[in-house]
Amino acid sequence: MRSAPDTGILRIPTFCLEPVHPFSSDSDVSRVPLFDSTETNLIYRHLLAFIALSMTTVAYAASLSTAEQSSSAPNTQTFVRESILAERDFPLLDALLKDPAVRSLLATDTVLMRVTKARWKSVQEANRDCKDVLACKSSALRFTPEQIEEITASLIRLYQANASLRAFVNVKLVPSSVFTLKPSKTREEMFIDNWKQSAAAMNHIIATYCSGVSPRYPNVDSMTYQPGSKDFAGFVRSILDNLPIEESALPNARDQQATLFFEPTLRFSLRLLQANSRDEAGRFWPLQSGENVAPIQQLSSITWSTYPYSLILVPGEGPEVPGVALSPGGMERLRLAVEAYRTGLAPYIMVSGGFVHPSQTPFCEAIEMKRYLLEIYGIPASAILLEPYARHTTTNLRNAARQVFDYGLPSTIPMLVVSDTAQTGYIQSADFAKRNQEELGYLPGAVGKRLSANQLEVLPSRESLYRDANDPLDP
Repeated sequence: MRSAPDTGILRIPTFCLEPVHPFSSDSDVSRVPLFDSTETNLIYRHLLAFIALSMTTVAYAASLSTAEQSSSAPNTQTFVRESILAERDFPLLDALLKDPAVRSLLATDTVLMRVTKARWKSVQEANRDCKDVLACKSSALRFTPEQIEEITASLIRLYQANASLRAFVNVKLVPSSVFTLKPSKTREEMFIDNWKQSAAAMNHIIATYCSGVSPRYPNVDSMTYQPGSKDFAGFVRSILDNLPIEESALPNARDQQATLFFEPTLRFSLRLLQANSRDEAGRFWPLQSGENVAPIQQLSSITWSTYPYSLILVPGEGPEVPGVALSPGGMERLRLAVEAYRTGLAPYIMVSGGFVHPSQTPFCEAIEMKRYLLEIYGIPASAILLEPYARHTTTNLRNAARQVFDYGLPSTIPMLVVSDTAQTGYIQSADFAKRNQEELGYLPGAVGKRLSANQLEVLPSRESLYRDANDPLDP
């Protein structure tokens, strides 16, 4: 049981339990009884005591309510496990680690064992030789082009010689759209391309979140600390010292020689993301067993022929003012979405947006929009799909399309994007199509009719399932 907190709201001095003259000043409180009768005076004292106790109880209850509300406040987020970040940012490497037969094959290959030993040696030398020079440590942990090619040659050799590795590619990679945008690639090419993309992604994380190289969107994606700060140099030193320790119930369950060739750099990359509070990609994951359980359970009961759209997509508009949970523009977009939902245009409202504006905000756009729909409009949780990762309009559409395919919503029915006139116009523009091609490599959906200034049809594209290794905050 919680003890009553000092709320700062109610302070009752002990003399208040004695009746006093009503016009006494605070500086000179008289304690002369108002009544001569001892019995009457006793009743009055009991009455005041009851009032004081009641007020204290109310204040305490209010404080508990506040405490319970603060327990779900945005700055008390759940910590993200490395394994979740690996699954989100590096699906190939995660799958290799989870397949016992393939992991054993890679761990016992003579050439790759030598590579692994050299990688761990680089970890030891980085702290010893680089002192607190982060650029030096960054270079020591990144893969060089020569190292990537040496590993590539070994993987090709193993793929061609081992049925277990070919079976792994056939089962894990080929059926999934996560791993390639080009279905015409051979299976060997798909495997090797994914390895090279994973190596480049690890190098990108180290360069951005250790050396301080500017990312594509520096205002919202940069590292948290100053790259030259002594504090951050100390963090990096500790990360390297502790790199052999696995995040598991049994630390050091596998010795360094039993690890795979990419694990030292993978762990370093993931722990840099954690150190910079850039673990956004893993927050709330997996959605299917968390925030989106209720709407997914509703799927089987939906008569899709009665709806012209699969969902109503509301892109977030992050506030630029620190401490503001939901921007006025976001509220207005939700108002439009609720109107569309109440007229029966779709069975779901999808709220889309991550921890974006301002940089390192504790507020997730999608979470705050969902809360607004629940509390202000009474929209049932089973009608709200949460997409808490998108950081741009391009990924609002991409991530919405992903949920359509992942959850089994009908992909032949368009989504209805509901937003302000400026954003719907932008989505229709050639500039937006060009940006998608440049940043994603494809169009996340086919833009259709514009029903009104605020409503736009988009048919989701299956290419949206492809995982973007270049964006570790929302791959």
